[in-house]
Amino acid sequence: MVTPILPQTTSLPGHQGRNNLLMLKDCRATFAMTILIMLIATSAMAQRKPRPELTGEDIIRKGLLRAQGTISPGWTIADGNTNIYLQGDMEYMLQNKVSLKGDISYFIGSVGSKLLKHNHSLFFGAQYHMPYKRFDPYIGLHPGISVVQMRNPNLGTPEIDVAVAESNLKVSPAVSVSTGFNFYVWRYIHFMANLKYVHARHATEWGTNYALDEFRISFGLGWNVNLLKRK
Repeated sequence: MVTPILPQTTSLPGHQGRNNLLMLKDCRATFAMTILIMLIATSAMAQRKPRPELTGEDIIRKGLLRAQGTISPGWTIADGNTNIYLQGDMEYMLQNKVSLKGDISYFIGSVGSKLLKHNHSLFFGAQYHMPYKRFDPYIGLHPGISVVQMRNPNLGTPEIDVAVAESNLKVSPAVSVSTGFNFYVWRYIHFMANLKYVHARHATEWGTNYALDEFRISFGLGWNVNLLKRK
């Protein structure tokens, strides 16, 4: 069986020219639309005002609230032991350089002598700030209380027959003097470091008054927010 050979269909020169003209017009329209969109976007970006860089005066001012929690070591002056505390504090700026601060320390344990069974403390007082850009050094005075219980070191010795194994859990007055700094890296986050001297005493049932004076340090990251808009 012989398959017939069909003649090939060819495009007319005029028809092909019209197709090329239409494609050229589409390309020109697409290019023009792209240029128009780029001009509109560039104009919108030029009219948008850049956000000013945040300065220290934008953060360290009246209405600032800051807080943090850290694990803080303390070194007693009387016997040189190391105490470990879980510490949290919160501070509010009443004025641009004056703030109120409260902090609480929960006693975890001691490295060395095990005389202390409890030595929790709570302080509340004022701080004076000396800010420079985003760097915020300060000093503060904080009266407070210490909740203390101690073990009797003489229990079980042959020389002294002591019946009282532990002192009663007592609340004693205390005071702390602190200094440190905050460095604000962002409007909501800051680095902090603090050195605090704590003065407290504990009277026991076996007639000994223990001086619990110590230095405590804390450092780490903290959280901050401005509750008042800047005027």
